Amino acid sequence: MKFVNILKILFLGLLIIFFIVFIAQHMYDVNVYFLTYTFKVPLFVLVLSFTFIGFIIPTLIFSFRERNLSSKLSNIFNISKAAFFSKYQKPKTNLDIIKDIKPLYFILANILKQTPNYDTDMYSEFEKAKSLRIENPQEAIRILDNIEEKYPAFQLKRDILFDIKDYQGAYDTQNQVLKLTPRSEKPYQKDILNTIKSLNALNIEDKTKCLDELEDAFGDTKNEITGFLYVSELLAQEKTKDASKTIDSLSQLNLQDKILLVGCSLPERAVYLMSTNIEKSASKDVLSIFFIHIGAPQKIKVLADTSTGNEVVDFLLKAYQDQSQKEGFDIVFKNLKLWKCKDCANTFKNYSPKCSCDSWFSLEPHISL
Repeated sequence: MKFVNILKILFLGLLIIFFIVFIAQHMYDVNVYFLTYTFKVPLFVLVLSFTFIGFIIPTLIFSFRERNLSSKLSNIFNISKAAFFSKYQKPKTNLDIIKDIKPLYFILANILKQTPNYDTDMYSEFEKAKSLRIENPQEAIRILDNIEEKYPAFQLKRDILFDIKDYQGAYDTQNQVLKLTPRSEKPYQKDILNTIKSLNALNIEDKTKCLDELEDAFGDTKNEITGFLYVSELLAQEKTKDASKTIDSLSQLNLQDKILLVGCSLPERAVYLMSTNIEKSASKDVLSIFFIHIGAPQKIKVLADTSTGNEVVDFLLKAYQDQSQKEGFDIVFKNLKLWKCKDCANTFKNYSPKCSCDSWFSLEPHISL
């Protein structure tokens, strides 16, 4: 017999002994009054009765709730399994049995390529817009425009417009967001507004007005994208002194590495940075990647003579100059990642102030494969 079983028998024996002793010591009668009636009841019967009632009522209540939850969990498991095996052409799953679990309902509906039966409440309409944002962004925006709870609707609408590169629409929507934003969150939302403003400025044909917009955005929000766009435009318009001062201020904010990596996504504007001193304070691996993206063979040759501390970058520097390693260079360069989101941990080659997880300003330099 196992030791655990012996302990169980001993515990049960002690419990029976305790029960008998308790009854023996509490066999005397006590008066129980109810309205005008008086009853004599043994004390142990009274105590055990109330103990039983106190135990059985919660047990019945929680058993009913547990049965309900177990049923829901069973439905979730079965539908999730169907979603997982959907590519094997399993029979169509009835999602309506988990409609009350709305987030999961909409997620699985998208996975299974089914059309959800949306309710008319705001939450469902909002989820419907989220599910349509990629396949039909204009329909998603139309739905959001009709939602009464404007603050979350405006934020999602801004993100959708930003994703489809409608920066003017995103800027106008962000102004509406800012009007509804609590005071504690205004600085963050203001930074988003200025970031979108700087990207929208690139679409302005009037160069003077474009530079003014970039200067205003950078003046209010100093980050890698507003800084890069402002500096590159100053250099494009041959305002080298202003550009040099701006780069100095960005270096003091320790943004030089981020600005160079942003330039890797916009090499046609990044070439202007070659005429500045930004490389003096940049890290060697970032500088190497920057020169590879814009095509600066002389700079690459100098950097290739020493280690950058990053094996991927060191390989690219060597392979860039060796034609026999061109195929290897192309494979590594194609799969190169320069940014990592600190919220969702996804990695990206190209920069965006907004991650695919909808977090703003969450990308950090991360050179890897």
